[in-house]
Amino acid sequence: MIYHGFSDLAQSVIAAYSGRDPSFPRRLQFWIDHFGNQDIMSIKTDDIEDGIDALVARGKFLPLTSRDSSKQKSVTRLAPTGLPLAPATINRYVACLGTMFKDLRRMRLLPRGFLNPMRGVMRQPEGSGRTVNVTVADVQRLVASCRVSVNRKLAALVAFACTTGWRKGTIQSLHWGDLDLATGTADTARTKNGTPHRAVLLPWVVQEIKRIKPDHVQSGDLVFGPKDFSKAWETALRRADLPSNWTFHHCRHIAASVLAQSGASVPVIMSCLNQKSPSMALRYSHLNVDTLRQNLDRAWQ
Repeated sequence: MIYHGFSDLAQSVIAAYSGRDPSFPRRLQFWIDHFGNQDIMSIKTDDIEDGIDALVARGKFLPLTSRDSSKQKSVTRLAPTGLPLAPATINRYVACLGTMFKDLRRMRLLPRGFLNPMRGVMRQPEGSGRTVNVTVADVQRLVASCRVSVNRKLAALVAFACTTGWRKGTIQSLHWGDLDLATGTADTARTKNGTPHRAVLLPWVVQEIKRIKPDHVQSGDLVFGPKDFSKAWETALRRADLPSNWTFHHCRHIAASVLAQSGASVPVIMSCLNQKSPSMALRYSHLNVDTLRQNLDRAWQ
């Protein structure tokens, strides 16, 4: 008889999860499907490595949402794409499993003598990360294309993202009470790395936000909301003659790129993007040519 079934314990973690990653339950579901209700005490590092191999073999799945008329609700299913998963995505699945074990320990649901099988699990080698070499004129053209979109909030949304570097989930959970349009600031109590953050809003971004502000609004109302805008985003990219493979997350890289090209230091870029580690900001240091040239000139005088 199994007293410490993986599936039961994982479901308890999903039920208690209060993080900001909407993909956490779906990723943990992969491990539930893989291990079933296997006794958690019997799971070893090699078993997790086997799970990673199964994940790699499965490849990338695409969430598809359809309407179930009989139950009057939306149903989401995963459809195979035939494409491989990126190493970074595989590492997120592994990190999800690690989070589960940490939460179980915090919840005191792990049996005595449990040895964490995550020790020794190898991460997939990732590339240096994407960088975006983009100009202010490119961003202005993109925002102008968004203004004629059927999505009336798109221009303000993109302007906000390209200048603050905030992630999509954080932006869509922004409330009107979190904004101070008089001083040009936006606050979020918690970001992906678990810390609060205050962003500076440029005057032209404030104007974009004022265009979409309702006449009567409560502080608890969402500024942008959770509505999907992927099709409007793709149309705006096409109108602005920008790469069609850009995702909305590229706006975060655009914020870092424009700052770096202006001569901003690594700490400034880290502060803007609310990064605890300088790794992402350092990716853009090669774009800071003018500042590098000035320092070289001083050094070699």
